[in-house]
Amino acid sequence: MDKDISQDNSKQDKIYWHDAFYAALQLELYDYKDVLTFEEEHQLSKEALKMDVLIIKKTADVEIGKNIGRIFRNNNIFEYKSEKDNLSIWDYNKVTGYAMIYSAFEEIPIEDITISFVVTPKPIKLFDHLVNDRGFEVEEVSNGIYYVKGDTFKAQIIESKRLTAEENVFLKNLRSSLTKMDMQEVFEAFSQYGSLGKENPYLDRVLDANQSIFEEVISMTSVAVRNIILKQFEKDGTLDSIREDKAKETALKMLRKGYAPAEVADNVEMPIEWVQSLKK
Repeated sequence: MDKDISQDNSKQDKIYWHDAFYAALQLELYDYKDVLTFEEEHQLSKEALKMDVLIIKKTADVEIGKNIGRIFRNNNIFEYKSEKDNLSIWDYNKVTGYAMIYSAFEEIPIEDITISFVVTPKPIKLFDHLVNDRGFEVEEVSNGIYYVKGDTFKAQIIESKRLTAEENVFLKNLRSSLTKMDMQEVFEAFSQYGSLGKENPYLDRVLDANQSIFEEVISMTSVAVRNIILKQFEKDGTLDSIREDKAKETALKMLRKGYAPAEVADNVEMPIEWVQSLKK
């Protein structure tokens, strides 16, 4: 059992969340898709000088009502930290430095740039540093959204796990260890974007990190939602892989309890040769 847990944790560490985060932001801000432009990276000069951050550009005269976008100006820099990564003082300084270089190279006024950090663990040490060492104010303006007041750039830190599913279902659930209710909320919300027309890395990563409850949750959803979600994964064979993993898990349990290979094969609906190979 310990071995299985270790393997699961190792797999979680290998999940690449950043492109899923990019997709999650697009979903969260879908209502403003006509006035926002997303850049996954930005080259600052003819040389290889790139910022490893996401930039969202906004049409100047449009206000964003979404909670994560109320701070937006015309140029908005996002730094994302995966669920097990802490936001350190040095991470904060790095992105502030990026913003300053971006301002200089693009000749954009500082007041027209914002910085946003999206994190899972609350950055307590960073907050302490910003308040006690640098004299800034950190104010929680809504659930999980903190404004840093007093720095050169307008900045916000978004503690994703404290966001509400009603307002930010995609960012809140960009992690492993989701509950059945969490995943069902994700499926129901994503079904509204069923006409996106291509596979979405957000669902791929969330499913990859939460495979054990996927099929159980799928069985609980409505037919319309289930068809949209299954279509997403049947394109790349992900669903077949998940079903085989689940069948393997069940088959191994039955074999340990002494069931005959033929009984196991019939139960998991797999060839008897496949079951016999597990015994080896």
